[in-house]
Amino acid sequence: MQINRGLVFWGVALVTAGVVALAVQENYIDSDALAGAWRLWPVVLIAIGLSIVLSRTPFAVLGTIAAALVVGAAGGALISVGPGFASCGGPEPTSLTTRDGAFTGGSASADLDFNCGTLEVAMTDGNGWRVASGQSDGDEARIEATDTSLAVRTPDRGFMDGEQRWEIGLGSGVTYALLIDVNAATTILDLAGGSFSELSVDPNAGSLTFDLRGSSVPSFSLDMNAGSASFQVDGGTDLDGTMGMNAGSIEFCADPDAAVRFTVEENLTFSHDLDESELVRTGDTWASANFGTADGRIDLRLEGNAASFSFNPEGGCE
Repeated sequence: MQINRGLVFWGVALVTAGVVALAVQENYIDSDALAGAWRLWPVVLIAIGLSIVLSRTPFAVLGTIAAALVVGAAGGALISVGPGFASCGGPEPTSLTTRDGAFTGGSASADLDFNCGTLEVAMTDGNGWRVASGQSDGDEARIEATDTSLAVRTPDRGFMDGEQRWEIGLGSGVTYALLIDVNAATTILDLAGGSFSELSVDPNAGSLTFDLRGSSVPSFSLDMNAGSASFQVDGGTDLDGTMGMNAGSIEFCADPDAAVRFTVEENLTFSHDLDESELVRTGDTWASANFGTADGRIDLRLEGNAASFSFNPEGGCE
């Protein structure tokens, strides 16, 4: 019988990643200890190397399974502890360089491309913008701005040349098309009360915190790989869009007066707790009783691979 070792590898790796991530969420594994275990990352390379060496021997399948277990465990750790396992090449910067400006119209685009470190975005008064940025070696972000656009990008250096920190303020008097691309980052998006024609976030290997209370987002997109995210919404939130997760976890916290509806694309490797909530199920859709009558609605389509979604988890969203 011919065995497709590629399928065996990914199947075992995904299952292992999901088991590790679930064990951390249920407190069977301490997340701090798991973060420290990342100092053993060379074991991943050793396991992959052994599987290659054994690929032409009778032990090929065993080598594949062993490599998949190690890689899956590493992936589950990454999901659970976020980017804290890795060093970006230096400590967090001690000083930031500040630039600011203003948008002249009622709408603007903001494009943020961030690698390695901490990104904070918050709403401020008026129609201005402010960027405070730095890297552990002193480099500031690259900024391009016009009367109707703002683009902030990582300095022209290597990915691991130093940890960055950006603190960005966006005036709440403007409606934004906000695009965020982050890698190996802790991202804090305090967008409460903001107005967005579009909000698109593409994170890889990181953790995100969204505060969307009182915000309007008619076109929302989250495409997350190997990370975790948490959301806060309330009865004043108007949100419509999709959430896609690959090897990730999402916690979603809604105030009791929030009108929510979730449509789930079922997948054996995607878990959720919507059946345990007070939401009413119709087919693949779960909705609150007030969804049809509320002014502000939260309408999201969910899909994921080796991922989990928790609605109003006990203890709240971190």
